[in-house]
Amino acid sequence: MPVWSRVAVGLLLAGVLIGVAIFKASSAKLGPLAGEYGVTYYNGEGPGAAQVTCKPESEILAAIVQVHAKFDYLEGDALRAFEQRAAELRGLPPLSIDKLYVITADDKLRDGEMVLFIGIRANCVRTVFGLPTKFYEELAGKPAGS
Repeated sequence: MPVWSRVAVGLLLAGVLIGVAIFKASSAKLGPLAGEYGVTYYNGEGPGAAQVTCKPESEILAAIVQVHAKFDYLEGDALRAFEQRAAELRGLPPLSIDKLYVITADDKLRDGEMVLFIGIRANCVRTVFGLPTKFYEELAGKPAGS
């Protein structure tokens, strides 16, 4: 078999394999979505994303009091300075929040190894995440164990 025909067969085979892979990937997206109560939706039709429930700041404060938590509170210039320090030290993105509660200790949940961040914007909780205590102390510019 001449070299040019081997190359042509190889290219044809590669094209077929790529076509099968594309078809398989796109057909998975177009597959049926089984909804609630057995209703099936096809080709991206169906219900939209569920609305996220807003937890107001007052509920967060009530929960903090309930577990006797110690926390740091940042807003305004202090929050911007914290975000800037986090970006400079670790390259973290801005949080895009108005207020930040950092739960540093409580009587039921925290073991001293982690802190809990609760970000508030427009009186609603927008972000919740945890970080190691040492990492938070570094970002906040606090001495270790304070």
